[in-house]
Amino acid sequence: MDRSQIERLIPHRPPFLWIDEIAELKPGVRCVALKFIDPAEPFFAGHFPGEPIVPGVLLIEAVAQTAGVMMAGLGKSEGIPVLAAVNRFKFLKRVAPGSKLRIETRKLTEAGAMAYIEGIVHAGDEIVARGELSVVSAEDRNVKPED
Repeated sequence: MDRSQIERLIPHRPPFLWIDEIAELKPGVRCVALKFIDPAEPFFAGHFPGEPIVPGVLLIEAVAQTAGVMMAGLGKSEGIPVLAAVNRFKFLKRVAPGSKLRIETRKLTEAGAMAYIEGIVHAGDEIVARGELSVVSAEDRNVKPED
């Protein structure tokens, strides 16, 4: 699935579209996205001068967008699932300019309108970040995640 097909499923657009391609999609079950980290990204100038690394929050965003494609691919609702919580996310290695990321999401379980998603980010053969997200279906945006 290319960028134009991704844009039909989620509303994100450059410069905040954080997935370039979908390599695998099993709607509602699993999704694998790819992302090239362009060395010309403007945030590298300040994060950090002389030793640029991708901010962790952008890795979470890439996982959330991949999860959005995974859940929107079901075609059950209008709009996309929205992020409700970030759970137990860990950053294991630095991500440098020029990295090629493989972002994997897998639905762990559902509880009512809430879906719990595992996300793993690879740079090359190494896991650089992993954690869980909670997303709620678009029509149930006012549902609050359990503590």
